[in-house]
Amino acid sequence: MANITIKDLPDKVHKELKNAARSQGRSLNGYIVSILEMSVDERCRRQMMREGRAEFRAFLASLPAFTDSTEMIREDRDRDHR
Repeated sequence: MANITIKDLPDKVHKELKNAARSQGRSLNGYIVSILEMSVDERCRRQMMREGRAEFRAFLASLPAFTDSTEMIREDRDRDHR
């Protein structure tokens, strides 16, 4: 596993992180690692969604143009009433 050092962390942020870690019964390091993991997971999910949207748009663009179905529906209704 890799290690990182965080420089110039504001005291208020450090205090809040420590309090949050303590309230969850975790070490500060464990809490920060979990926050970073969640952030990376969320970023990956968002990237997958962007790619999925692009694929979906490409699929929609490949479909033939839809025409007005009103006339077809009328013809179908008329067939049932004869």
